[in-house]
Amino acid sequence: MDVLKQQVEPYDFHFDFLFPGNPFLRFPWESSDEGQATKLRSGLEELPNEVRKNHQKTGSPGFERGFLCKAVQRGATLNAEAPSHGSQSSLPGSVPKLKKKAPGHFWSTPPLRYDFKEQKEIQVGDWTGVEQSGRLRKPGRSRECDFHRLPGFMCEETAQVILEHCKKQTSRFSVEPDSVDKTPTFEYYPFQAGEWVDDAMRSLLEETIESRFLPYVRQRYGCRFCAVSDILVRRYLPGERRTHAVHFDGHAFVTAVLGLSRPDSYQGGLYIQPDAAVASRMYFRLEPGDLLVHSFDLQHGVHVWKGARYSLVFWIKDSLQAVRDRTTPWYDSLAAEGDPDALYNLAQNYEHGLFGRHLDLHKARELYERSAAAGHHFAQNNLGLLYRRLHEGGAGGDELQRSVYWLKAASEAGFAMAQKNLALAYANGQGVRRDDAQAVVWMRRAAEQLEVEAAYMMGEMYRRGRGVPADSSEAANWYQRSAEAGFPKAQYTLGMLYLEGTGQQADLRQAEMWLKFAARQGHAEAKNNVATMYAQRGEVEEASKIWEELAQSGEPNAQCNLGMAFLRGAGRDPDPKEASRWLSLAAAQGHQMAAQALASLAA
Repeated sequence: MDVLKQQVEPYDFHFDFLFPGNPFLRFPWESSDEGQATKLRSGLEELPNEVRKNHQKTGSPGFERGFLCKAVQRGATLNAEAPSHGSQSSLPGSVPKLKKKAPGHFWSTPPLRYDFKEQKEIQVGDWTGVEQSGRLRKPGRSRECDFHRLPGFMCEETAQVILEHCKKQTSRFSVEPDSVDKTPTFEYYPFQAGEWVDDAMRSLLEETIESRFLPYVRQRYGCRFCAVSDILVRRYLPGERRTHAVHFDGHAFVTAVLGLSRPDSYQGGLYIQPDAAVASRMYFRLEPGDLLVHSFDLQHGVHVWKGARYSLVFWIKDSLQAVRDRTTPWYDSLAAEGDPDALYNLAQNYEHGLFGRHLDLHKARELYERSAAAGHHFAQNNLGLLYRRLHEGGAGGDELQRSVYWLKAASEAGFAMAQKNLALAYANGQGVRRDDAQAVVWMRRAAEQLEVEAAYMMGEMYRRGRGVPADSSEAANWYQRSAEAGFPKAQYTLGMLYLEGTGQQADLRQAEMWLKFAARQGHAEAKNNVATMYAQRGEVEEASKIWEELAQSGEPNAQCNLGMAFLRGAGRDPDPKEASRWLSLAAAQGHQMAAQALASLAA
């Protein structure tokens, strides 16, 4: 051990920075058999058993990158344009052509505001005020969707007290993956599954809920027994998530959003998107105390360009029994009537085994197909992904053909999420011939529509020269857009580009800022690199705290670094036994430096 101490200075034991694009790992969407000829047959064959088992065990590699990425072998696919089963022989109806916009138009153009054109005076309990109403009829719908704003529903002073309370609940905000976009939620629940868990919020809200809020919802939506299921607080802060991708609140019969932050303190906010394309997006202005109420079938989301925004969200079910059982019974009658939104949401429940529905992929497929045939772009996208999932599970039919067919239907309607998924189909040769140029076309369309993961992937394409000439400056531009929208992988990569001086001038302060943003969102490589920055400037106690957190989760680089910290007494009291334990754990995962350190200890 003394020899090892002489060879390495106390603070030089740390790893070099973990850079994006590990040369020993494949590009995120590349298959492990890249470079081999794609095998085409007259009919789609089943995946080989060993490949199918690999798929079932590991799933799709998605967009994981760096040392956490594990390549998954893919089987041969068939070039196809449309499914050959059933009555669906052509796209369901004509799809609108998107108006051409200048590159980056939606990333820089101020958002449009929705202006309510109808209003009337109402009285609910002890509250007298104004109800402003809006209605939308979307393609493929059998009925209108309505939404309502109640200005001043809660007094501004109370809303301000709630906001200040929420700002203090830092430890309660979760970084668990969101169900919509899988990035950290940054939300907390003062009321969950019908029960209060925050007494301070209860004292501020309970009376208003019972005397005003529930009576209004029951009257407006003709639902005598509806009850609050959950209340959550969402925050959108610089460096954290800035978007909540367009979606439906499928688990709530009615959703209500109470404004907390002053709208002049941020840009953007809650929006509706009547059509598939982002061009139809319009934002609501909510003053503190304003309440916006809408039914489950309103397509909406959040995008905050600047500033900080907090909001209070109420999810209401149609009965107290549904709250207790965690079910969504209102979909059954609507789905029987053929309502596309109900069919779509019910299909999701069967696909994932949610809200009292047992897992049934065939039932999910049937419901998705009915909704997709009516032109529902969410259902078309999900159906395309479900067919891909069935193929990877070894279904052995023409699932990849059907997958591409429905992804194209939603993509050509302008739906950014489907465009991203179609781009991946072209990049991987899943149901179509592999075509990097087409992958770029569709990924760019999605990225131009504020799809933050697609913007990150455009950066990857330009950095690697995949489907486009390699261009580090253009890559940095796309990473910047995605990072500013809060996408953790883009924040990490942008931080490393600033560290390297690739695509822009090297800037250590910018590098550290973006790496810390990504680390705050749970990005393991970013955390490791932040610790490395601390260690390089001698702040070994801070570095060892981060390494310990990562090491406990099984990350081998951190395990090695923590072991060396115990070995050298850097940020930890010297402890050869603990050093050996952590080095052994890292070495067991194939970590060479840890293995060398163990060998030196043994000598």
